[in-house]
Amino acid sequence: MENIQNLWEYFKGYQHVADFQRFCGVEIQEVEQLEEQEPVHNVNGTNGDTNYEVSKRKPNSQKNGTNGFKNGVHNPNAHEKKLAYRIKNMPFYLLMRFGAGMGGEPFYMIFFPFMAWNVDGRLCRQLLLVWYPLMYVGQLLKDIIKWPRPGPPAVRLEGKRYEQEYGMPSTHTIVGTCVPLSLLILTSRYYEYSFLMGLLCAIIWTGLVVCSRVYLGMHTVLDCIAGLTITLVALPWMLHFVEYVDYYQVTSPYAPFSSLLIPILICVYYPKPKEWSITRGDTSNIVSIASLFMVVYWIFYQIGWLIETPRPTQLQPLPDITSEWLYHSALRTVFGIVGLVLSRIVSKKIFLKFVCYCAGVDTKDIARQRKLGLEVPLRWLTVGGLAVSTSLTVPLCFHYFGINRANFYRELMM
Repeated sequence: MENIQNLWEYFKGYQHVADFQRFCGVEIQEVEQLEEQEPVHNVNGTNGDTNYEVSKRKPNSQKNGTNGFKNGVHNPNAHEKKLAYRIKNMPFYLLMRFGAGMGGEPFYMIFFPFMAWNVDGRLCRQLLLVWYPLMYVGQLLKDIIKWPRPGPPAVRLEGKRYEQEYGMPSTHTIVGTCVPLSLLILTSRYYEYSFLMGLLCAIIWTGLVVCSRVYLGMHTVLDCIAGLTITLVALPWMLHFVEYVDYYQVTSPYAPFSSLLIPILICVYYPKPKEWSITRGDTSNIVSIASLFMVVYWIFYQIGWLIETPRPTQLQPLPDITSEWLYHSALRTVFGIVGLVLSRIVSKKIFLKFVCYCAGVDTKDIARQRKLGLEVPLRWLTVGGLAVSTSLTVPLCFHYFGINRANFYRELMM
């Protein structure tokens, strides 16, 4: 029992994070050991607070006698070490940044539209129905448990944004586990291919995301284990029912109650932390994307655009990846993503003024906006609006230019 307790404390602590970073080529030193201080790059606090500026120079540059280390000056009110680091294995660092990206906002802003436009809308809907409840639970637990992100002797190698939320459990790990495993199980129900090869790819995907979170100093191993456990416990049950839920959400006249009203309520009544963090806004992003995506497909079915097709009696071979498919997929992806980016830029400015006007708040009064919780309606209108563009506006443009998928409105079966 004592060994288990010691193991728990080790994986909860920060020393193993620093050990893994050093093993992977991150050289860490205390600032006092360096000959001369430079502009601040990274600061790690045991209380989760970080004050820093970004150094403008390259990681391996030799400058002012610091031997290429990036320095960090911590909050003077906190009793913690001042740490500096140097990346000695840049290819591995870039690989870990890529792995972290596969669990963050840029990933799902590209992955889900790509699935809907180029692969299978039914599969995309079912992935969303698995992804967003798990992410909501993970985000909620962060603000309940309130464990800070790793601090000294580890260093944080990722940007400031994710330092503004707690670390337990790792929601990057939840994404990096639920998406590849759900993709594997769901595709194996419809298509015939090597399950072992798919499982290997899913394990590599998950492993890359998990390792990246520890390497970048954003999570402890215990944070990642918690994310894995939540996903692996819930996933079998969710995948068992997801096809039925998808069919109901698209075809039932009463579906908007569960696909729209409930998601709005769980965002509005999301617990407000004592100190503002990005968690509530990010949660609204996630929930609004899935909710409004499902609502658009429900509208498609109600007006007769979405046609139900019979389920094949046997597994189908994977579609051939032809030059024509690659060409049209590239066109749809590039023009679609550009359209979404422009839409977000324009709509954010418009809806910010609209929401602030309705609430009687100045658009520059960020503190007041956060106090009133205006980020929830703002995220639903801007980021949720991207889900509407992804499933409605952009495909209509594709249809107009003759590059939409032939089966886009035929992906519904029970």
